[in-house]
Amino acid sequence: MNPCDFSLGKPQSAEKVCLNKEASLSKHCSKNAQKDLSLVTPNAGGYPEERRCREHAKMLDCYCQDDLACVCAMCSSVGSHKGHSIVALKEEHDKQRVILSLTMKSIQENKNAVNKVLMHLQKSEDQIKYNKKSLTVQLSKLFQEIKSQVNQKEKQILGDIQSNEEKQLADIFALKKKAEGKRDAALHGLQELQMLTKQADAFRFLKDFQLAQERIKKQNSSNESVEVLTVHLDESVIQDVRSHTEAYLSNLDNLMQVVHGKIINQTQWCRAIPAAEFSLDDVVCEVFPSPPSPQTRKLSGTNSAAAHLTFGNMEQDP
Repeated sequence: MNPCDFSLGKPQSAEKVCLNKEASLSKHCSKNAQKDLSLVTPNAGGYPEERRCREHAKMLDCYCQDDLACVCAMCSSVGSHKGHSIVALKEEHDKQRVILSLTMKSIQENKNAVNKVLMHLQKSEDQIKYNKKSLTVQLSKLFQEIKSQVNQKEKQILGDIQSNEEKQLADIFALKKKAEGKRDAALHGLQELQMLTKQADAFRFLKDFQLAQERIKKQNSSNESVEVLTVHLDESVIQDVRSHTEAYLSNLDNLMQVVHGKIINQTQWCRAIPAAEFSLDDVVCEVFPSPPSPQTRKLSGTNSAAAHLTFGNMEQDP
């Protein structure tokens, strides 16, 4: 326990350290301390020896803007920082607090801009998925229509061939029936004439033969037949069909290339301009018109988050 230097009676635990008086104060004593004293919490503000100049053993209550370091009053008057741009530590603290506030504001604005970009990217992602789904449905329907028309044309052509076959077979069947009737009639007449060869009665023979001749004269002796030619697709016809098919597919491919080009070019890349282009130089010049030192410009040109403060001969990240 770090005891209070001003408590009477039972020792009280110190909650504050006075940098001016170099004394430890309890909660009660720190409330009654003068307002111009620099009181810090030992654990939060660092130990007093860390705030002392190693060269002069004085409190680091000034700031060298040339070397970007916390220094004591003697360093600025007779020490290595003599002739440098020296300000009170509180003044530099207030200045850096303003820069910190503007930096946070700028980063917050850029964060909001990034959120807007993310929302836009999500919208673009959804649009790409919708475009793919929409085009897939449309093209599938279109190709299904093409297939349906080809299948329908195939059925029509093959149906016409089958209908023509049925009609021509029916005609041939009719001729066959007619020829078979004539054949049966000729056979019947031949049988009657064969019987006449056995007729011995001259009267009867002449009479029956005369009747047979009259029947033969009445019969139509002409015969009808059909000659069927060999039919097949000529090689020239096959090539013509293939050529027309290739031309159709080529035209279809040209049309699809237009669609494909639209798909490729559906993404228009652009650079989102942030809400604020942050520059530490701009912040310093805007708040503090006096130009910063070369070291400050060099430091701000890299990254403000990488800046560090030098305490005496020690370096400590903020």
